[in-house]
Amino acid sequence: MAIFTHKNFLRAALALALMAGTAAQALDPAVPITGYHHDIWTSREGAPREVDTMAQTADGWLWLGTVTGLHRFDGVHFEAFKPAPGENLLGKRITSLTALPNGDLWIGYTFGGLSRLRNGRLLHLASGAGNPIGATYGLVVESDDNIWVASTSGLMHYSGGKWEKIGADWNYPSPRAELVHLDQYGRLWVADQQKLYLLDRAARKFQSTGHSATAPMLNQSPDGRLWLTGKDGYTPLPPPPGQPLPRSPWHNRATALSNLFDRHGNLWAGCPAGLCRTLPSTWQGKNGAFPRSAADDRLDQPWQMGSLNVHSLLEDREGNIWIGTPAGLERLRQNKLQTVLFPPTAGYLAFAQEEDGTAWAASAEAGLLWRMDAGGQAVKQETGQKVYVVAKGRDGSVLIGGDQRIERRKGGVVEIWPLPPLLEGENGKNFVLILSDDATGTWVGIGGRGLYRRENGQWISPGEHKGVRGPLYAAADSKGNTWFGFRNNKLLYHERGKLTEYGPAQGIDLGAVTFVDTQKELLIAGDNGMAVLRDGKFLPLSAADPGLLSNVSGMAITPDGDRWLNTSKGLAHVTAADWQRSIAHEDTPLRYELWDSSDGYPGAAAMVVRTPSALAGSGGRLWFVGTGGIAWFDPARLERNTAVPAVRVTGMHSDGVPHALDAGLRLPPGTGKLQIDYTALSYTMPERVRFRYRLDGVDQDWQEAGPRRTAYYTNLGPGNYRFNVEAVNEDGVSSGIHSAEAFVIAPRFTQTVWFAALCALAAALLAYAMHQLRLRQLTRRLRERMHERLVERERIARALHDTFLQSLHGLILHFQAVANRLPPGSDTRALMDKTLTQADQVLIEGRDQVMDLRVSRNCLSAALKEAGETMAANGGCLEAPGEEPFALTVRVEGKERELAPAVHDEVYAIAREAMSNACRHAGASVLDVQLAYGAREFTLAVRDNGKGLNHATQTQGKAGHWGLTGMRERAEQIGARLEISNRAGSGVEVLLMLAASQAYAGK
Repeated sequence: MAIFTHKNFLRAALALALMAGTAAQALDPAVPITGYHHDIWTSREGAPREVDTMAQTADGWLWLGTVTGLHRFDGVHFEAFKPAPGENLLGKRITSLTALPNGDLWIGYTFGGLSRLRNGRLLHLASGAGNPIGATYGLVVESDDNIWVASTSGLMHYSGGKWEKIGADWNYPSPRAELVHLDQYGRLWVADQQKLYLLDRAARKFQSTGHSATAPMLNQSPDGRLWLTGKDGYTPLPPPPGQPLPRSPWHNRATALSNLFDRHGNLWAGCPAGLCRTLPSTWQGKNGAFPRSAADDRLDQPWQMGSLNVHSLLEDREGNIWIGTPAGLERLRQNKLQTVLFPPTAGYLAFAQEEDGTAWAASAEAGLLWRMDAGGQAVKQETGQKVYVVAKGRDGSVLIGGDQRIERRKGGVVEIWPLPPLLEGENGKNFVLILSDDATGTWVGIGGRGLYRRENGQWISPGEHKGVRGPLYAAADSKGNTWFGFRNNKLLYHERGKLTEYGPAQGIDLGAVTFVDTQKELLIAGDNGMAVLRDGKFLPLSAADPGLLSNVSGMAITPDGDRWLNTSKGLAHVTAADWQRSIAHEDTPLRYELWDSSDGYPGAAAMVVRTPSALAGSGGRLWFVGTGGIAWFDPARLERNTAVPAVRVTGMHSDGVPHALDAGLRLPPGTGKLQIDYTALSYTMPERVRFRYRLDGVDQDWQEAGPRRTAYYTNLGPGNYRFNVEAVNEDGVSSGIHSAEAFVIAPRFTQTVWFAALCALAAALLAYAMHQLRLRQLTRRLRERMHERLVERERIARALHDTFLQSLHGLILHFQAVANRLPPGSDTRALMDKTLTQADQVLIEGRDQVMDLRVSRNCLSAALKEAGETMAANGGCLEAPGEEPFALTVRVEGKERELAPAVHDEVYAIAREAMSNACRHAGASVLDVQLAYGAREFTLAVRDNGKGLNHATQTQGKAGHWGLTGMRERAEQIGARLEISNRAGSGVEVLLMLAASQAYAGK
């Protein structure tokens, strides 16, 4: 924990001085008090009432102590302080706030007690029934264990974990203390209701200083001097011997005062009514004490303040002055532009400046002329005529146009030109609208009379230059020739009597051409925007706000090439680089910075007067004429707000429920709507602070929020998130990226991986069930078709047996009878016997095919036995008769089951082919057929004791025979594995294996 002794405090204060020095934007003493930007917040704007004390903590928050509690303010929103759960303030009525450089905020109460707010947590150092502290007026914290409090119960000192009331032992006689103050030298000052005391630390005694005041207060001026303030005035106190030390920059923001010196030396104080200011030149010129009545200016009218009763004053780190009143809160800040005050009746103004810096203004409505004094104030001039317009002459003079004469003034020398005599029927008002010098003369436009020209001391009437009639604007270029703007997109160039016209054909599309500028490029402006001449064509300029460039009436150019455009929406600043980029590329909008009434701009650009409403004057000042007056500023002395905005994420709401965005935050499952509140502690122009944000886990790019201080998200899913935000103040100073604590949105069960896995499993099971259902449907249809095929095969088999085979057998018997009649041994008999043998073979094959058609599907083993017996009965078991009888065995393992129709037929065909091969070609006498009905697999094995197969026949089949090839094709057709191999010893084994799910019926 940091201990802020005097030395440590001083080091911190000096460091803050270095940082704050670059951010200084204090109130310029040269500006009248009414020339500052003044904002008022009352209950209508959400401000608390009775702002009795203020402080700005190290994190940038502005804290307000009121009769309704503790509040904080970010420049836009007021927020009542919400203690951490289980904690509370000691009371609502707060009389004292003190901020320390380490971030602590100390709180004193009207009805006694003392609290410390550190990192959002409260610690009460004096509370309860034994509270020794009354109403607190001020305190000094030298360390956490060395605290001084001035209160109604006296001067209290906290040390060693207990409170001590300072009295006679310390040579402090008063039962009450009005103030306690620690200066930059480490001296501790205390005052009662009148007398001022100084602590002798070595002796632990307070010594009377000999100074007294009614309602005493202590304050410090920027030079470090300490002042005793009383009801009647201000008295400087002597510094200690040695090198003077500057005032701590923390002084004016640590706690509110009833009077204060700002960083420029302005002395602010509550008047008997309102707010008073004493200029540094005034109090410094007194060389000592001075009275309160020495104030130079004040806000003391009811319409000037929310309340004329000033309770507290504070200067923030950016140099703004804050005023607490019973009505709420007020702020004074520096405007970028300084305005020149004119009478409300002045109306539309024209402005011009001589080359020596003498500035003139004329009112087209009131007919008055003013001259600006050294202080920038307008001084009315007596002219003996009504003056309507002023303009800058080509020779550095100023032209003044009135209803009787034209005056050219330069360096105190006045040249007078009486207006041309009135002709019959002309308007006698002589309202001068246009004054423009060129190389050889002066153009003078008089309302109702036309455009005159003054050349070589003579007037040339409008009839002498008929081509130039009714111009709206006139401007001479660097060659001394004149450009005239007209209605209907018309522009004329007058070159020593020669006229060149430009119009829509040259790209002019502005409506009325009401402004022409020839300082650099030829620039024209009108109702529809601005255009620049390039290569004989006018190219339009654009901006992000399409209406910005409408009716521009003036442009000032600084030595660095920056343009300052006087527009209908305020003053637009375009850097030289941005200007060149846009005029070089027609499709590139102008980038600009806009100053408006918040910056002190008076109204909008003046457009009625036909002279430039913006000019770069002598001494570096830029002048601008608006509908509400004339304003100026010096770019070289322009103070920018370089204070880095302090970004804070202030809260989060999920589905309307508030959350503190602390580390480890876990939002409940199903969180769909998210609101994140953030702010930037920048107090000069908080309304101009711009934000952008990004939520990691959602946003790919930054979201531009403008001045909005809330981010909204919907339809968020579960996951990890982190909110990032960046702020940029009115002068382009960035806060850098501020990343809040990460948070998590917990998933619903339906959003978890387990649920997704279950869904995938359910989908797979559903797909499997659908597949099985479809398979069963197809199987049922196949069974029906197979049944139809079997019925048809049995019908065909019956027909063949009963007709064709019987007839064929009868025919063979007839031929056998014929053969028997032929002589034995004859060639004819031998041929007939051979033919009958072939016929018998055909009959056997026919019977085999009929048997195939009539095979029983209910019992495969019986069918195979029948097939074997048929082959033996028909003598088809051996190619040559053998001595040993043929032996057939059909064995069944497991419970015999019905095979699927297609499987049954193919298995039977394969088995029969294997049996036939063994009988007919292998010379086998033993044939073993095995059917194994397993739970996982069906197996058919056909084994013989024949001569076996050579390798070529085993792998490729016998040439001209297709039995083995057919067996393999049939096995492949039903998805079975078929293996044909020679057995050990002799014989062949044919092995067919098929999965149960494919083999059995009903699977």
